[in-house]
Amino acid sequence: MTENKSGNGSYIRYLFFILMLTQILDTYATLFNGAMPSAIAAEFLSDNSAIVQDSIMAFANGIVSIGMIFLFFSQYLADRLGRKKMLGVTVGGIALASFGIFIAVNYVMYMVFVFFLYFFFSSDIWLIYVNEEVEANKRAYYSNVVMTVGLVGAIIMVIFRLLFITETDPFWRGMAIFPMVLGFLLCLAIFFSLKEPKQYREMKESGSFESRSFKEDIKSLFQIENRKPYMYLLLAVFIRGISSIYIGLFEKYIDNVGILNQQQVTSIFLLTIFMVIIAYGANGLLADRIGRKPLLYIWSALAPISVLIWVLGANNPENAYILVLLGFALSHISYWGSIGILRLLTIEMLPTDRRGIGVGFRSLIGAIGGTIGLLTSSVMILSLDLGPTFIIFIMGNFAVIPIVYFFLKETKGVELSEIK
Repeated sequence: MTENKSGNGSYIRYLFFILMLTQILDTYATLFNGAMPSAIAAEFLSDNSAIVQDSIMAFANGIVSIGMIFLFFSQYLADRLGRKKMLGVTVGGIALASFGIFIAVNYVMYMVFVFFLYFFFSSDIWLIYVNEEVEANKRAYYSNVVMTVGLVGAIIMVIFRLLFITETDPFWRGMAIFPMVLGFLLCLAIFFSLKEPKQYREMKESGSFESRSFKEDIKSLFQIENRKPYMYLLLAVFIRGISSIYIGLFEKYIDNVGILNQQQVTSIFLLTIFMVIIAYGANGLLADRIGRKPLLYIWSALAPISVLIWVLGANNPENAYILVLLGFALSHISYWGSIGILRLLTIEMLPTDRRGIGVGFRSLIGAIGGTIGLLTSSVMILSLDLGPTFIIFIMGNFAVIPIVYFFLKETKGVELSEIK
């Protein structure tokens, strides 16, 4: 890990501590609404049949996922206003949105604040911080260390689910307490104690930052040396966005099938968290050795296989628990493994003064794909049900493999400061 020129080793350790807490918060915020849709449906949508509930929730999730478009602007502003300010804004936004979810009194109000939450989680500004502080041959390692520590957020989410989502008297609002408190405290810590990352600070001090309008900034993304690989990466991200509709509706599908109880579902969430360490460990240990692309082949192929296992396995009375646990664990490995590699590839294709907006544009394309997938699936669910719809959409991941093989650039070992 590099030394910060205006700081020392203790500051770097403190910085990474804050970034780890940020990733814990981000992981929790990303997952907790997807861990309780059956409780939400029971309180707000109980007058409708299960299949109509599923369709309403898929449609509503499609609408609120438009909120992720704001990620593009937060990451764009990270180039203009600085990484520090926008990191503070995102964690503060998570806290405020979680408070709104806590006080929601009807389904519309609840989804409005979920929409607001989508503005801020998965911003990846912490990842820009990491990659602009460490050596080229250690970026994947330190990025995955922070992401692995971030799994504590998923463990905390499962503990809160065990406490608040019960068979008899679920108090789903309790799930919003943790991100409210941690987000507020982190916001204060970031604004009052962090510095800008090394490479961003050096770029600003050197005067090499080009002043461009918003339109010129967008145009400049497609004038970089890596414009063609970057465009194909956006296509891969778009396909993944469309195909990942199961993320927020897995728990609802399992509840609809009715073979597993809430305690078993909670234990599946808990056990699959530890399996995600395999994805982060593989990325951290192998991405700097064998490259980014081979890992993306594996994660893309694993996604459809894993969803088939748990969708079909949930209907097996004798082995439902084992099959759902195995399949959902593999889905998590695939999902988070892919995200980690796509994040690295994006950062390693873009010059420093366009890194924030480039990461944001990738988030925008992924959000558009997710919105299209959810809105389309809300219609299909009415005739096909959740399980078959999941299977049809997840097959799109197979298309990512040839895109990566033929069109994406291997970025292992690239020096960020030399990217033009």
